[in-house]
This record gives sequence, structure tokens and C-alpha cells, in this order.
Amino acid sequence: MAAFRKLSNGKWFVRVRRTGYPEKSQAFSTRPEAELWATEIESSMLRGSFICTKESERTTLAEAWDRYLTEITPTKKGAKRERSRIMLLQKSTLGCRYLASVRGVDIATYRDARLKEVSPRTVQVEMATISHLFTICRKEWGMEYLTNPVMSVRSPKVNNARDRRFCFGEEDVIREHLNPEMNAVITIAIETAMRRSEIASLRWDMIRGDVVTLKETKNGTVRHVPLSSVAKKTLSALPRREDGRVFGLYIDDMTHRFKAACNAAWRG
Repeated sequence: MAAFRKLSNGKWFVRVRRTGYPEKSQAFSTRPEAELWATEIESSMLRGSFICTKESERTTLAEAWDRYLTEITPTKKGAKRERSRIMLLQKSTLGCRYLASVRGVDIATYRDARLKEVSPRTVQVEMATISHLFTICRKEWGMEYLTNPVMSVRSPKVNNARDRRFCFGEEDVIREHLNPEMNAVITIAIETAMRRSEIASLRWDMIRGDVVTLKETKNGTVRHVPLSSVAKKTLSALPRREDGRVFGLYIDDMTHRFKAACNAAWRG
């Protein structure tokens, strides 16, 4: 049953109560608007098609991210990188928006703005993370009615193909701005063609003689990487860590340090 009350500011406040359903209330500029809204709510409750959107209407993306970081992120292999990514998303223009208010046009606006700052691949990953948040809200957090705004937006095209190698003298100049550990990382990358993630996750127990055994590659198969004499010499010169990892650096650390060295080399 709907109850109406005129507020001191001139608006009409309406509250709808029905057994078996959560209470719904809202304020409107005029009584006819309030009556129309109440009729629609009562009608949907009577038909059994009423869906409570209260939780998504009062939960911001930043708040949802907090729960995501607690319940979902720790279960992922790349938890550290995702945590950093989500912290940036929380501070973005989308962070203060309520879940129910985010539409495809908002995601598209965010996408276009980010493409001016970072690579298409980075934006693609951020959009995938936002999409998964909405999926978790729908499937596991009781917001079945919530639509995923990312699904209606085009993902940026990614072209990460390399168009050149080091020019004469470039490698030596860049290495001058790197510490011994990063220099070792560069050597292993050049000698083995291993991916950044593979080098960052490399452990001593994965190295047997002249071969590195990678048990978790992108397609889920085992891959054997031969070590050249230069790679073996570089690895043998590294100190042994107590945690069993070959390098103490993570993917983002490697990226940031290499970019910083490149910038320093160009300025020099």
C-alpha cells in the first residue's frame, strides 16, 4: 500500500509497503508523479515481477571495488597487478558513480579519455576488469537485474607488434641506466625471448641444466626454453634468494624501470 506525504520543500514523498517485498520510497516534484510511480511499483509487486534495485542504486563502483578486492582479487594469479589497476579505477570518474547509473555511454567516454593517456591494451584490460565486476555483482552478489554496460561498448583494437629492434649503440646506452638485476633481466629476455611475465615468475627449480621448463604458459601447455651460454653465465652470477625466485622484480617493476632507463638515455 502506498502512503503519500508532502515535504516542507514542496515535494511529495511516497512510501510503498507490501508483505514479502522490501520497502520502496522516493520523492517527486508533484503528487501525480508520485502516484504514477507508486502504481507502477505496486503493479510489479502484484504481478511478481518486482525487482529491488536498492542495493545497486546506493552502491558506488568504488565501494563495489572494495568488496571485489577482498573477495575476488586474492583468488587470481595476477592479484598484485589487478589490485593496482583497481585502485586507479576507484579514483577515476566512474568510481563515484552508482552501479545502477552506469551506462554504455559512460564506459565509452571513459575508454576514449583513457586512450589519450595509455595504450589500447591497457584500456582493454581495464574494461575487462570493469565488466567482470558487473558480472560478479549479477551472479554472486544478488543484483541479477543489473546490466553490464561494458557489453554494449566496443573494445579498443590492440596492435602490439614490434616495428624495430635496438639500433646501433642503443642497448649499451640503456644498460648504463639500469642496475645489475635489471641488466640481467634484459640479457635473459634477449637470449631466451621469454615474456616479461615468465621472467618475473622464474624460479630456480624451473631451471634444469640448459633448459627452463615453463609449466604455465598462455595456452596452458608446458614449454621448454633452451638457455644459451650467455644466459647460463648471467643466471649463475645472480645471488640466490630465500623465496626461490630468480628475480626480485615483478612485471610492473620491470616495465617502469626499463622505461625510465630509456627516457634517461634519450635525455642524455
